[in-house]
Amino acid sequence: MPKVSEPQRMTDRWRSSSLAKLAVCGGAFAGAAAIAAGWSTFPVDDSMSQPQAAPAQLRWRDPLPSKRTANMLDATMDVRIVLNVSPWVGKPARIYMLMPPLPQSSLTVQWATAGVLLPGRLSGGQRQLVFQGVVPGPRLEDTMRVISSVDARDPVTPKRVNFTFAIEVPNR
Repeated sequence: MPKVSEPQRMTDRWRSSSLAKLAVCGGAFAGAAAIAAGWSTFPVDDSMSQPQAAPAQLRWRDPLPSKRTANMLDATMDVRIVLNVSPWVGKPARIYMLMPPLPQSSLTVQWATAGVLLPGRLSGGQRQLVFQGVVPGPRLEDTMRVISSVDARDPVTPKRVNFTFAIEVPNR
């Protein structure tokens, strides 16, 4: 049997314990863990969600623009989010907010919440975790203060973006 140095043994021990922790904490790496752990993804009905005021108007970000903010427009809106999660009550889950791809647009959104859902930020074609844990009841409800930002020089700025939600639950 070849002789192994103490530093090599420590490295091997660290590697094996780290891999074990990684396997147990699969939620940290959503994409790979979902495949490895046997998670299924489903759309979430958010048809009861709605803005709490008239559509927000884009405004110049800074009345005294700098080079960094000269072309940026922002709009702020409060949205009441109601997610129908009744099929998954009592199950561990991860819920994501998804933004469709927006070619030729710099549109980004960021939001703060009242605490049921997680705050976050999205650009076109991305998804962001908004809930992780055991689904407590048939609906998850929260208010999001959403700030949309776009560069005024963009060739295409969508007037409306249809966000969606998806849930991942383990196969059992």
